Amino acid sequence: MMPVLAIWLSTSKCDLSCRHCYVAGRFRGPELTTEEALKMVAELADMGVRHFSMTGGEPFLRPDVMELAREAYELGMHVSFTTNAIHIGDELARALRSIDAYIMVGLDGPDKEVCDAIRGPGAWKRALKGITVLRSYGVSFAVVMTVSSLTYLSGRKHILFCEAVGAEEAIFLPLIPAGRAARAAGELMPTPAQVVKCLSDAEEAVEEIGFWARVWCAPFLARVVKSDRIYVLPCSDDVMDISPQGDVLFCDTLDFRVANVRGGVRKAWEAYEAFREAFLAGRDVGRMRP
Repeated sequence: MMPVLAIWLSTSKCDLSCRHCYVAGRFRGPELTTEEALKMVAELADMGVRHFSMTGGEPFLRPDVMELAREAYELGMHVSFTTNAIHIGDELARALRSIDAYIMVGLDGPDKEVCDAIRGPGAWKRALKGITVLRSYGVSFAVVMTVSSLTYLSGRKHILFCEAVGAEEAIFLPLIPAGRAARAAGELMPTPAQVVKCLSDAEEAVEEIGFWARVWCAPFLARVVKSDRIYVLPCSDDVMDISPQGDVLFCDTLDFRVANVRGGVRKAWEAYEAFREAFLAGRDVGRMRP
């Protein structure tokens, strides 16, 4: 099986210091150069990858990010970004529209006070400005809310907010205790009941207004969510997670480094598949599925 989606943490650099960041502090060493990244993109396309998603850190802090995105687009891949949106102005929005990119904006809850408490002063206002620019240029986008002890009561409000600002969908990401978030987990980690409360409120809202939502990185929540309008993403076999340094990760939230794309993307994927098969050997995989 070849990967369908490649998720590249294109850089560890970021101009915010979000308390729930699962990337901060995890990656060391030189990041892929433009030449190395272009080679990786070409090899991904040759393997049949259909979706190329760039996240970070903040991907728009890479000076070459649009060159890489356009190359992926011209090689037939659908391109998406996860961003704080504060760098999105007219020129960048036009470039994103020209490659039909999909943008996922991190904005923690529909309340300025809570968002700025998590992401830093001014983050809310700057992100909303970026969202306004995206909308004015017809760039499709979603808004991502990390579900934490500070945001779990905003499930319904997040749905209504996303609909109001013109988002295609709302995305929920239960807090992952990795990176900087591991140090803040004592304060920010939601209880299981709080996560269920958030999604229950979101379910009522999507059914009420006919909106759509997704849940990331929590496949077990498929046992909780009943609405057909909320899709709980599984842990898929056909996703390739790549670090800023080119390491292929068992998951982008874990630090299991399997191989490096500098030695060839196909070879790295084969090493990942072998690692995964060995990891699952002897385990009751059925019990690991929702």
